[in-house]
Amino acid sequence: MTRQTERLFSNQGKLMVLAMDHAQGGLMEGLEKPLDLARRHADSPLDGFLMNVGPAAVMQEPALLGKKLLLRAGFGGSMQASEFTNVHRNHVSPQTALRLGADAVVMMVTIGGADYQSLQDAAGAIDAYHQLGIPVVAEILASDFSQTMTYEIQANGARIAAELGADVVKAFYTENFDKVVAYCPVPILLAGGPKDHDILVVAHRAVDVGVRGFAFGRNLFQNPQAGQLIQMLDSILRG
Repeated sequence: MTRQTERLFSNQGKLMVLAMDHAQGGLMEGLEKPLDLARRHADSPLDGFLMNVGPAAVMQEPALLGKKLLLRAGFGGSMQASEFTNVHRNHVSPQTALRLGADAVVMMVTIGGADYQSLQDAAGAIDAYHQLGIPVVAEILASDFSQTMTYEIQANGARIAAELGADVVKAFYTENFDKVVAYCPVPILLAGGPKDHDILVVAHRAVDVGVRGFAFGRNLFQNPQAGQLIQMLDSILRG
């Protein structure tokens, strides 16, 4: 697993992916044509893409074979729902991840509330993916979503996910983010976060405290200057 995980960071020890795994939003601005979006960034400094299982087939196209595929493993429900679950069950099997050539899978880990449901599901799924040598990236959420971008949720969630076997943690920027990184024994990717922050400033701060990469979504695909922003983020990440 160490070898497989380090392959994610084969570009100067860092990883930058465009997150396109927003199926819950249905038709989301900027993601109307996800396959075309990936193709447009085939020659960019992006190391790869975070996708749901359907669009992931585009990664077999010659122009994208050199990019990494991080495959979203679970789903919670749609934004059109009248009620929501705090558990994003992992529906993508290890065999499907292998068939699609995924370099890693990404799953949600929910902290707070009745989180034993999320944590037990995540722990079993991590073991199943590891049986076939597939690295797991755990994304930290709060049961009360409004608390997701807090130090308590991100720091405790990152540590719990790592102790359950996650190989990488996808964390949101919070106050005391240096401690979130320092107390997590596996690499951390910075999640995109709120659009009301200057993403370049946040990226600088995160790199300074030791994050190994970025996984940004709406801050990129809803930005009309996405190509230029990707170049700037690459410079921040890799110098």
